[in-house]
Order: sequence, then C-alpha cells, then structure tokens
Amino acid sequence: MRRTRIIGTIGPASNNEETLEALVNAGLNVARLNYSHGNLEQKTELINKLRKVESKFGNPVGILADLPGPKLRLGTMEKEILLSKNSLVKLYCGMEKLNDDIKLIENSTAEAIFNIPVSYGGLSKDLAEGDAILIADGTVRLNVLKSPNKENDIVNCEVVEPGLVSSRKGVNVPGTLVSLPSVGEKDLISIKHALENNVDFIAVSYVRNANDLQPAIHAIKEAGKFTPLIAKIEHPAAIENFDEILEMCNGIMVARGDLGVEIPYEEVPLVQEKLIAKTLERGLPVIVATQVLESMTHSPVPTRAEVTDIANAIRQGTSALMLSGETASGDYPLEAVQTMSKVCAHVEQGLESIHSSPALSKYRATRAVAHAGVTLSKEENVAMLLVASQNGNAARLVSAYRPKCPITVFTNKMETMRKNTLLWGVDSILVEEEERSRSTILNAIRILYENGKILPNDVLVSVSGSPKAISGATNTVRMFKLDSNGNVIKDE
Repeated sequence: MRRTRIIGTIGPASNNEETLEALVNAGLNVARLNYSHGNLEQKTELINKLRKVESKFGNPVGILADLPGPKLRLGTMEKEILLSKNSLVKLYCGMEKLNDDIKLIENSTAEAIFNIPVSYGGLSKDLAEGDAILIADGTVRLNVLKSPNKENDIVNCEVVEPGLVSSRKGVNVPGTLVSLPSVGEKDLISIKHALENNVDFIAVSYVRNANDLQPAIHAIKEAGKFTPLIAKIEHPAAIENFDEILEMCNGIMVARGDLGVEIPYEEVPLVQEKLIAKTLERGLPVIVATQVLESMTHSPVPTRAEVTDIANAIRQGTSALMLSGETASGDYPLEAVQTMSKVCAHVEQGLESIHSSPALSKYRATRAVAHAGVTLSKEENVAMLLVASQNGNAARLVSAYRPKCPITVFTNKMETMRKNTLLWGVDSILVEEEERSRSTILNAIRILYENGKILPNDVLVSVSGSPKAISGATNTVRMFKLDSNGNVIKDE
C-alpha cells in the first residue's frame, strides 16, 4: 500500500468524467480545485463529477478548495512586450487597463518607456526605493527607482533582468509586506461556495501570520462546519511566524512556487525540511507542492531530478505531494499520477522507517492512546492497525507516528473518510456503530476480512473509544487474532 497521498489539480486537461475516473483509478487521493481560475458554476459541476466518480469506485476522494488569495497581477495589456535591460518602466498601480491617453510604449525619448498597469492600487504605497519587483515567476526583475508611497499612483522602475511580460502575469515583491489581506472579498465568496458544496479541505493562500487565517476560520464556524484549513506557506513572514500559524490551522502546504521567488531559491530545500519537521511535531499533515513533476506537463516521463525530489520529500516525512499544471493543463495528466504513485511506492519500500512523534500535538489523551497502539503494533507481528475515528483526530495522530503496518480507520461518517484522504498511510471503511465498542470493532474486522484486506491468522491492534468505539472518547487499545477460518479467537 502506498502511504504518501497524491493531490492533483483539476483543470481543462482533466475535468472530464473519463479522465477523472482514470486519475482516481491510478491513485489520486485528493482533487484540488483552484479558485483562481474559472467560475463558481464550473466548480459546482466539477464537484458533482468528482462525487459521481467517488460513488462509482466506492472509495473516498477528497476535494481541496484552494482560495485565490492576494496574488498580485499585472493588468490587461493590448500585447506582449519585451522589456530590455536598463529600460525604464512606469507601473500604473490601481489600473486594470491603461487609459486611452496613456500609451503602452512611449517612444518620445531616446529610450522607450514602458507603461504597465497593475491591478492592486496599494502597491504604490507599499513599495520603497530600492525594492525588487519580480514578474512572471521571477523571469523578469525590476528595481524601484522612485515610489510615491501613496495608493493608486505611479512607481518608476528600471529593468534589471529583461524578458517578456503580458496581461495578468503574477507579481512578487520579495522582502516587502504587501498590505493585501490573505482572505479578501473574492476569497470569502469562494469559501461560501466551497462550504455549500461540502468540500473536504480549504487552503488559504499567502498566509503571513495567524491573523490571516481568522476570516476563514470565522466563515467555517459561521457555516457550522468543521472543514480542515490548510495554510499555504509562500512568504518569508510565514516562516518567521510559523509556530503561531501551526496553532491555528489543520495542515500546511509548502508552496514552493511563490516561496522560491520570495526567498533566495537556494534556501528553499532547507526551509522545506524545517517546515515539514515542525508540522509533523504537531501531528498535522503537510503537503509539498509546485514543480514536483513539472517536466511531465509536456513529457510522458519525468526527469531523474524530479524523481529524486519526490524521494527527498518522502524521506523528510511529507504526508502528500501535489501536482499542479501537470494534471490541470498538461499533456499527460494520467501518466503524471501513475508516475507519482509508482515512485512513492518504490521509495517507501526502500525506507527502513519514517518516524515522527507528534510531541506537541493537541488532544493529549488521544495522542497517548494512539502512541500506545502504534507501540504495540511494532512489538507484535501485527498485520493492521485499526483506528475508530468520528472526526479524524485519532486517525491523524496515529498516522503522525508513521507505523510500519497499514492503518485502516473505521468510521460511520463519509465526511471523515474524505478528510482521511490527506493522511499519510490511512485507508478508511464505513462501519455502523454498535452500542458496545467491541461489537463495532468486530464488524470492522468482518468487513476487512470479506474484502480480502486481512487474512487468516492475522494479528490486529485496534485504537478505539468507549463505551462506543467511534463516538466515545479514544481511550482503549486492544489486540485481536484471527484463526485459520478468519474468526476472532483472541482479543486483549
């Protein structure tokens, strides 16, 4: 069984039902919906397709709603332009499109001056002389010569790294804390839609501190939901405030795209390792994202460097790896998921152990029982670790200890099964809860045996609650042994 979870972004290359079925069959665990693109009606249609595919296969498929966030972008331009080195650029902040009396290129002087619109008016207030501005994922670099320090004004810049720019290209300002909120009006509309359609996870973009998560937390609470919140780490401030962010979220995404532009690229590998380690200490899932199999956007096979990158993330203990353009708009979405699944499974087999103790986790009583169950599973020749979980906390904490044997969570809620799709090494089954804890566990064992998941003479360990296994407080560890006919002959 592959332990590392696979997340795939769904877009034009993969949003038809046939391809979705193929992706899930190939090992896709969680479908990412990027709310930066498309409209809400399209998202509703896609969610319905995913639930239909889920029903067909009988296995849970998690859905991750990734919010647009405060992504800075250029405005709309009439054509693509080539910025040459040392040329002058005027950024018209607060303009989605240049006025008719402002030309894109001024040729009245010896050197052309480029006038470029920027959607966000506050950028001219946030920037200062000497600041760097990166456009199109850092392929073009400007240096600020003069800034008015007021909104909706003009910023004068010089081109340091030349290149092509066009409409709606992304803008990054490393080292500058742009005052745009992480959760704005468009994000709140997206959250409302996501919650109404019962998505399983919500990712907040461009988180810089714990306060950036509060609007999303409030919106989820107001809706009466318990949807896990994933904080995307893509700004230096988030690294500095990482401990406080961990206190407020339910998981982390190391978003290496914008992060690699905001900080020097040579720092990204060690920052990734540090963020993974700290997240696992809290017993929370962590996602590594961006350019995981970038070459497979246009190639049916990965580079050896990409395969090694996947292996390193697994060794560091990542819970999940995420595909972006590879599955959203690439030529080989199915091959990308198949490759990811194959590489993950092979690397996991070659590792002697992946251990991480959730020492700082909340739910200390549950953590203690989870640890006891994992310890017992290591001491005995245990075939499977069974975990009863109503809302996913016990499942998450058992997963965080990275036991060697397979983990199967039994629950009476489909919503919990879907939340478990992000947890390392966790499979899930639906079981009706009985009045007695032991009866529920025996039902779970019967289902697993009938489905061929466990075999005669297997030894099992269960972590459950009492007096009811699923809804009761997690406080009991038991051991079960099957005879040659698959019947339980021993439990302790």
